[in-house]
Amino acid sequence: MKSARHQLILQGLICQGLSWDDVVMPLLGALLWAACLTLPRRPVRLGQMGDMTAILLGGVLAWQLAPMFGVSAHFAVGHGLTLLQLLRLLRPLDRREKLFSLIVASGHLAVACTVILDYRFILILLATLVLLPKALLELEAENFAGEPGAATKPPRIGLAVSFAVLAVMVAVFVLVPRGFLGTPLAARLPGGGTPDGALDSVLDPSRGGAANSGKLLLQVEATEVGYLRMMALANFEGGQWKPDNGQPGQPLPNTSPSWLAGHRHRRVRVKDVAALNRVLPTDGFPARVTGRFFRPPARNAHGIVVSESMWNSGNNLYEYWVNPRPPAERLRDWQRERLLAHPSPSPQLRAWLDNVLAGTTEPHAQARRLEAHLRDTFKYELGAPELNRLNALEEFLLKERRGHCERFASALALLLRMQGVPARVVVGFVPGERNWLSGWRDVRLRDAHAWVEAHFAERGWVAFDATPRGTLPPPGWEPAELFDALDVIWYLNIVNFDAAAQRSFFQVSTRSLGAALEQARRFAPTLLGLGAMVVLGLWMKRRWPARLRRESSPSAAAASAQFASHNYGRMLELLARHGHLRQPHETPREFLTSLRDEPVQVLELVERMTATFCTTRYGETVLSETKKRDLDRALVQLEGALRGDAPCAA
Repeated sequence: MKSARHQLILQGLICQGLSWDDVVMPLLGALLWAACLTLPRRPVRLGQMGDMTAILLGGVLAWQLAPMFGVSAHFAVGHGLTLLQLLRLLRPLDRREKLFSLIVASGHLAVACTVILDYRFILILLATLVLLPKALLELEAENFAGEPGAATKPPRIGLAVSFAVLAVMVAVFVLVPRGFLGTPLAARLPGGGTPDGALDSVLDPSRGGAANSGKLLLQVEATEVGYLRMMALANFEGGQWKPDNGQPGQPLPNTSPSWLAGHRHRRVRVKDVAALNRVLPTDGFPARVTGRFFRPPARNAHGIVVSESMWNSGNNLYEYWVNPRPPAERLRDWQRERLLAHPSPSPQLRAWLDNVLAGTTEPHAQARRLEAHLRDTFKYELGAPELNRLNALEEFLLKERRGHCERFASALALLLRMQGVPARVVVGFVPGERNWLSGWRDVRLRDAHAWVEAHFAERGWVAFDATPRGTLPPPGWEPAELFDALDVIWYLNIVNFDAAAQRSFFQVSTRSLGAALEQARRFAPTLLGLGAMVVLGLWMKRRWPARLRRESSPSAAAASAQFASHNYGRMLELLARHGHLRQPHETPREFLTSLRDEPVQVLELVERMTATFCTTRYGETVLSETKKRDLDRALVQLEGALRGDAPCAA
């Protein structure tokens, strides 16, 4: 299991398991990998036919199981190769088979490029950069094994090589021209519609409404953004709101960039395509919408941007431009009639409405009066009691006087219709909180909202929001915000680094380099002075005496002192074995004097090693390699002289 090849195979199995969009399959792959390496390995060869049978069997099995789990069947071949990898772990492999296993593992790692596009891919990349070279080195080292079955230890990859590889990768990423090759497939695409039943209480205002999930749906880049529109409800039948899907949309014009100069620009990242239900959330009146994961969009009769189809992509980014001065739309008679339909109010409700609007006759002023009354005198409450569907409006206004945003939007729309003002309920999201790191607004499921749009002949469509401020505490900082910020930074600067991003990068780099050169020109005298001081300092350092240079290198002097002390200690030990024991009170020079009756050769050798010890130990002299070899040779000569051997050449 310590083999880099086995570890790379494990990483490949985990990456292939991630194509099921579940933690069970990666965990199962890891468990099977461990089990295959634990079982006894037997030299059984399946041959090419056996290998092909394993691949086909695994592929067909995965192809049949994919619809049952609601996942893509495009990865069936990779699943067949997974079965082959597991079977090969049960027996010894030759060099060709080991090399093919590395190729298969690399193919499994490529699966991660299509299903894991967020910052987690960095972990896979780093692990691959470590394991793949080590696995290749292990495979190459087996050619130099001394005995059958034995392998030499593969060399280590130094930091210099690692930095060189990283530099080449960054250079290729930044400099090599690239174009758009298509968006990668996501692991799975659940059924369409808004997730978690978030709009159930909008379509039926009598329901309680309790959606407050922190699931991230969108990320919006804009300084100021309004409510993001997703659905307009114009038909109120049988106590329920129903969307109007009968009218075809009008294609958005292909406007030129120069014409969009005065428009407000937004960029939106979509975390879950299925949650959009073919709708592109926008605020205001969008003049142009561009993106790569949908067909050219159109604007329906209620101004909602809808696409004919969206494909299952894993990297979803679109841009749109908002017209700050949208044209006032004129309603046709049949549209006006449908937008005024409402249940007949009871005498009690009519009296309540007349009392609220007393003294106000202008339609727009009446709408603002109703909006303020509901917002200031009613109470916002999630999970409010369900209402009587036959008389939900009157029970809400005259009795409960509390509820969620859907009830306030439904009530205001019906009250405006009773006053002859065409109105519709609009469903979407509030802009959400701005992320403290990325600067983008994180739109979560709990930011789902409903409001009203009313039509006035001289103003066009005007938005009204009668929902009181919620009593729930505002969401504080969550650890998920950090990962959301890293996610958007990763997508914008790595995944979406296309040709346009390259041009922008080079333009910014050129401007920054020009600004740096301009600053250098302004501060040229100062920089030249600093450069001259650096050159002068380097010259003085080269001209310093050797003694000063040695003093500036305490580590070399300490190593020399340690060597000389060790050499001197070995000399004392050698002399002690021949009856010349140094007394504790004797200095090196005094001990040398006590040996004056010894032969001349012994005395000269001891004197040389003693002098070197004293100058190095107390004078901090740095010994050269030649001097060290001389001391070792002198020690050998001293041993021979003490035994009475023939004199050795110095």
